Amino acid sequence: MSLYVCRRENKGQPELVLLHGWGMGSDVWEAFAQILSPFFSLTLIDLPGLGRSSQYPVPYTAESVVDMLAEAAPEKAIWLGWSMGGQVSVEYAAKYPARVNALITVAFNPCFVQRDDWLCAMDESTHQKFEQALEANQAKTLQRFIMLQTQGALEGRETLKMLKRIIKDVEPAAAKESLVLLRDDVRDKLSGLSMPVLQLFGEKDLLVPAEASTACELLAGTTVKVYPEAGHLPFCSHGDEVLADICEFLQGSITK
Repeated sequence: MSLYVCRRENKGQPELVLLHGWGMGSDVWEAFAQILSPFFSLTLIDLPGLGRSSQYPVPYTAESVVDMLAEAAPEKAIWLGWSMGGQVSVEYAAKYPARVNALITVAFNPCFVQRDDWLCAMDESTHQKFEQALEANQAKTLQRFIMLQTQGALEGRETLKMLKRIIKDVEPAAAKESLVLLRDDVRDKLSGLSMPVLQLFGEKDLLVPAEASTACELLAGTTVKVYPEAGHLPFCSHGDEVLADICEFLQGSITK
């Protein structure tokens, strides 16, 4: 099975892989990729069954997704994962540490659904209702999901328009199948990573509470930052600032 891959090569610049979140595709990076392009050689990948990657493994597991990514990604790169893409990036970095120079996550929670020892997450009842709604009406549930990502956030209206265009243009083939990944708990894998890790959060994020930043810092000792007034997509509302923080982080760790 093959994945949709978009390359934006910038010879001599560090390799950067971008992974989108659940229900989306690599089009979500459109504006931010333009900001990144002068500084990196970009590889944008659509996760299995999402975006323009129509094929997907059955059963849909993190391990199978990581194996597909290993065939599509550069031999060595910095990885940047947003939301569920952050989770998959952690899984990839844990399995292939020699292929990941550094890891950056945006609006990612290593335990998306609440556990007794991890309360800074979506509660079980809310997540169950979301799963049921997706089963009943996928299109309507996706619409509600993108509204939650932008509600109350800086530049939320503009970001919502962009997300609506994406889900209208490309319907995910495995929305229900891929949702199972959000029940995985990758806290042990995150805390066990050997490469530098930067985690970015939005203050107004309704899906990943900003409190998760403190919990992640305590859990794994990662570098964290919370963007004021940002929702679930800080790279849209705070693009220039996110770029500056990424470059500063990499300069202090590794680049090429």
